Amino acid sequence: MTKNTPPSLRKRYQKVIYTLFKYGFEDIVAHPPLNRLVPKSKRLIPQRDGKSVLSFTRYERMRMVCEELGTTFIKFAQIASNRPDLLPEELIEEMVKFQDDALPVPVPTIKEILKEEYERPLEELFEEIDYTPLASASMAQVHRARLIGGKEVVLKIQRPEIVDTIETDIIILKQLVRVIENYFPHYASFQPMELVKMFEKSIHKELNFKLEMANLQQFQSNFAGHEDIYTPRGFPEFSTQRILCMEYIDGVKITDLEALAKIGLSGPDLALKGINLYFIQVFDHGFFHADPHPGNIFVLKNKDICFIDYGMMGQVVDSDKELLADLLLAVYDRDVDDLKRALLHFSWKEQQIDEKMLEYDIIEFFSNYSDITLESIDGNEIIAALNSLFFEYKIKVPSNMLLLLKALVIIEGVGLHLDPHYNIIKNIEPYVRRLVQQKYSPEKLSRNFIRTMGDTSQLLRELPDDLKAVVHKMKQGKLHIEFEHKGLEPLYKKMEIVSNRISFTLLLAALIIGSSLMVIADTPPHIYRISVLGFAGFIISGLLALRLLYSIIRNGFF
Repeated sequence: MTKNTPPSLRKRYQKVIYTLFKYGFEDIVAHPPLNRLVPKSKRLIPQRDGKSVLSFTRYERMRMVCEELGTTFIKFAQIASNRPDLLPEELIEEMVKFQDDALPVPVPTIKEILKEEYERPLEELFEEIDYTPLASASMAQVHRARLIGGKEVVLKIQRPEIVDTIETDIIILKQLVRVIENYFPHYASFQPMELVKMFEKSIHKELNFKLEMANLQQFQSNFAGHEDIYTPRGFPEFSTQRILCMEYIDGVKITDLEALAKIGLSGPDLALKGINLYFIQVFDHGFFHADPHPGNIFVLKNKDICFIDYGMMGQVVDSDKELLADLLLAVYDRDVDDLKRALLHFSWKEQQIDEKMLEYDIIEFFSNYSDITLESIDGNEIIAALNSLFFEYKIKVPSNMLLLLKALVIIEGVGLHLDPHYNIIKNIEPYVRRLVQQKYSPEKLSRNFIRTMGDTSQLLRELPDDLKAVVHKMKQGKLHIEFEHKGLEPLYKKMEIVSNRISFTLLLAALIIGSSLMVIADTPPHIYRISVLGFAGFIISGLLALRLLYSIIRNGFF
């Protein structure tokens, strides 16, 4: 924060810091530069639901902070909840409680956005626009419309000023994270800056409706000619970065069992068909719908299944699919060594993991299901147990893999609603075994061998030149080895604070001694036979001593 900070950013800073104080996070915002943004008179602990907010857990209060601060912080929490390898389960449980509803944008504002984006009279493009939204969320709202020619479409329209709001909040989030990393090293395992950067990348994709249009077209291309699925048509010519135009889908929500029965569909058959289509997305296409909740899946009158909302998609390459197959197959076969090996493949090479303890935990994991068949176990339990291992051993899993695991939990919930006996572990097994067979097929092994030989040949060609370069630098005395000290920055800052206090205390002692000498020497001028300079020195010393004592108590060192 500087004098040149825009007033809007400063005001938002103050709102964020005040909200943190309000919900009992004064330990975070007590550090500079955040502690200068909220007057002491506003640092109060309020009531929530008739009781002090401090009676709620720290994770519950984190959720309350995000709820009060709005769209950016709610989205950040929702995206961060996709990282069970970094965040504790209790925090994630709070982060998934958010609702994404919002008040509709006024009709005049919607009309203004449409005119600004299309740069043409709306009458030239649409026969009709229904300005009553079908849905209104925190980042966009959806309106039904009819194109010239009679085609029924929906318009997904981005809320005004949402981009500026999110960009401002990202600046503030990064500042908060720097304070947390500097003063609270025990939170370093959560990797907060990585979470913010992941959120920044994800939210920018979500704000770009041209990218969502590209996702829709890719999904449509992947399923071209495929039975049992229908992909809505996109209209790029009526879409912009802030407006998405796609075909209106008149279908039945996949969990509406009564309506499904009227068109002759049974829950178990639909569960099998729908989730097999999802497995095709993952294992065949490597491009999958990452938010397959019931509101995004419809069944048409011809019994085709239709996915909508392509803003959040995931991708897995062949190596990701093979690693997932190894992981799930090890679980299915209850193979301790294979599961340990698969988990270790997720970790980065420099990471130190107690493999023996990991092996014991895997044995305990399997022993919990020793008396029942794996096919009868809730898939959600399996994934939750794997996430616990990721978190406990700080195994950093690629974000796309975690997105897939979360999506599998959601799609299993849809399957169980349609068929209480549906089991995702049993139904995913053929796809997993097929992947493993492909991984070790003669064709794949020969391709891998040729690639490895090529890499080895290139390495051998480059090695002599690289060694010459190293020896040449050694001879010239220009070979430098860098050492990185991790975790010392907070110690440096504390040492700086301590040294400043020692210097302050020495100056204070000198002032007291000097004042005492002035009083003893009876240095003029006098008031009531007391040296004015000496007395003034005592007053100043007392005030400075109180200031030092207050600082020590406030920061918890007394």
